Amino acid sequence: MINTFPNFVSARIDEFEKLRRENEQLRAIFETANEEFAKLKRRVSLLEEELRHEKEKDRILEEDNRSLKLELGESKSVVKKLSSMLFGLKSEKLKISDIDIKDTVVLEAEEIVIHPAVIKSEPSFFSEEEKRSKGAIHGHPGYGRKIPTDLPITEVVIETPEAELVCDKCGKVAAKKPGIEAVSWQVSIRKEYYLKKIIRTAYGPTCKCSGKSSIIMSPPVAGIIPKGKYSEEVWVDILVSKYMGHMPVDRQLFEMVQAGIDIKAGMVFNNLKRIYFNHLEPLYEILLSDLRLAERWHIDETRWKLFLEEGSELWYMWAFRSEKIVAFVLDPSRAASVPLKTLFNLTPGESESGLHLNIIPIQADADQMKKLNVDRYSAYKVLAKYGLVQLSYCWAHVRRDFIDIQKKFPNNRELCKWAEEWVVKIAELYRINNERVKYMNGSESFQKYNAKLQKTLGEMKTDSEKVYSDERAGPMNSMKEHWNGLTLFVEYSELPMDNNLMENGIRPCALGRNNFLGNHSIWGGNLAACMYSIIQTCLLNNINPRAYLLHYFVVCANNGCMDSDKTRACLPYNLDVAIREKMTLKNF
Repeated sequence: MINTFPNFVSARIDEFEKLRRENEQLRAIFETANEEFAKLKRRVSLLEEELRHEKEKDRILEEDNRSLKLELGESKSVVKKLSSMLFGLKSEKLKISDIDIKDTVVLEAEEIVIHPAVIKSEPSFFSEEEKRSKGAIHGHPGYGRKIPTDLPITEVVIETPEAELVCDKCGKVAAKKPGIEAVSWQVSIRKEYYLKKIIRTAYGPTCKCSGKSSIIMSPPVAGIIPKGKYSEEVWVDILVSKYMGHMPVDRQLFEMVQAGIDIKAGMVFNNLKRIYFNHLEPLYEILLSDLRLAERWHIDETRWKLFLEEGSELWYMWAFRSEKIVAFVLDPSRAASVPLKTLFNLTPGESESGLHLNIIPIQADADQMKKLNVDRYSAYKVLAKYGLVQLSYCWAHVRRDFIDIQKKFPNNRELCKWAEEWVVKIAELYRINNERVKYMNGSESFQKYNAKLQKTLGEMKTDSEKVYSDERAGPMNSMKEHWNGLTLFVEYSELPMDNNLMENGIRPCALGRNNFLGNHSIWGGNLAACMYSIIQTCLLNNINPRAYLLHYFVVCANNGCMDSDKTRACLPYNLDVAIREKMTLKNF
C-alpha cells in the first residue's frame, strides 16, 4: 500500500500557502478599499455640507425674493399714487354725478338705494342723449356782449385812408357825414406809474392883527412811510401782488424798472419791514386775540422754508379759521404747542391758573368745549387729551384712504371694487347730511334725515369693526380709532363733515411757496403769515383786500400812533357799514 500522506500534507501546505497569499492580497485590497471608503466618506460629508450651504443660500434667496417682490409691489403702489397726484384728477373734485353705476349692491336705508360704482375717466354732467359738443348752441339767440359801464373811456378814432375819399372819376374829395359813425367797444388795459405832484397852497392874512403869520401853508401829506418817495398805493400793490397774486417782489421790481422807475430792492425790503412792525403786526396781533373768542375752528398746516444764513430750515405755516377770521401762524414746530398757544394762549406745561395740563386735564362739559375740524394728525389729539376741545375729524380724508387704495392697487379688482363701494357710501353720507342741515334742528324733516344718517353710520360702524388682514385693515382700523370724532357732526349739526374750508384757505400759501419758495428772514416769514391772514380774512368777509389795505394805511398815516381800540376798529369785520360797502368784493 502506497503511503499518500506526505503528498496530502504537501498539497494542503500548498493550498494553505495559496490561501495565505490570497488572504494577504485581500487584506491589501481591504486596506485600499478602507482608504477609498474613508475618502468617499469625507467627500460625502463635504457634499452634504455643500448641499446644506446651498439650501441655506436658496432659502435666503427665496426670502430676499419675497421681500423684494413685496418692496416692488409697495414701490409700484407708491409710484401709481404719486403719478395720480401729479397728473390725475383730484379726488376732491369728483362728485356723485361723476360715478358710473355698475353692479347692484343695495344698502338698505329706507328708500335709499346705493350702487357701488366705478369712477369715470371724465366727469359726466349729461346723459348720453344730453351730451353735446362745446361752444355755442345752434339756434340759441345768445346773450350779447356785456360792455362795462363803470370804466373810464378813451376814444380811438380810425380815419378812412385818403385815397379812398377821392372819386376816381372826377377827383372830388368825399365830405364827412356827422352823426353817422360805426362804434364798437373793447376792454383794454394800461398799467402805468405816474408822478403825483403835491401842491400845498399858501395863504396870507388880509387883516393886520398882531400875532398872525404872514404865510398860512396847508399841512404836508401824511404817509405810511414819513417823507417817503412812494405812495400807499405802491406799497399796497407790492403786498397784494405778492401775497394774493403770488408774484415775487423781484419780478415786480423788474416791471417797475422797465417802466422807467429807478428802484432798489434794499429800499423796498427795508420799508416793508418798517410797515410790518409799525402797522401790520399790531393789526395781526389783535386779529389773533379775536380768533381765540370763537367757539369752533378749522385747523391745518403746511411746510414753509426759511433760507437763513446758517442754511435752509423747514418751518410750518399753521392756518386757523373761525366764522369771521382766517389766521396764519409761522412756527418752527409742528407740535401741539402751536395751536395750544394760538387758540388758548397756553403752554404745554401749565394753564393760566397754574394747572399742569400734562398731569391733570381741564374738566369741562362736552357742550362747553370748543370744537375743532381737523385731520387725523396726532398734535390735535393732544388738545383733546388736555380736555380743551372736541375733535371733529374730516370725512374727506377717510374718503381719500379708499381712493388711495384704488390708485395703489389698480390690478386688484376685488380690492378696488370694495374701495369703490366705500367711496359711494361716503358720498351718500354727504348727501344725507346735506339734506339734513337744510332744515331747522328738531323739525320733522330734520329728524327724518337724521334717522337715515344714523342708520347709515351704524352700518358703516359694523363694517369697520370686522377683522381685516390685507390692505383693507389700514383704512378700517383708522375709521374705528377715530369714530367718535367722525360722528361728532351728527350731534352738532353746525359742524361740517370735513375740513375742506381750511384746506382751501391754506392753498394760497402753497401757491406762493411754489413761486417764491419761502423767506430769507424770520420777519419776512411773519410778514407772510400776517398778510395771508389779512387777505384771507378780507375775502371771508367779502371785502376787497386791495381796497382794505389802502384804507388801513391811510388811517394809520393820518392817525400816527394807533392804540389798540383804533386798530381793532379797523379789522375787516369791524368796519362801518358805509366803508364796507365801498370795499365790497365783486364776484366773478
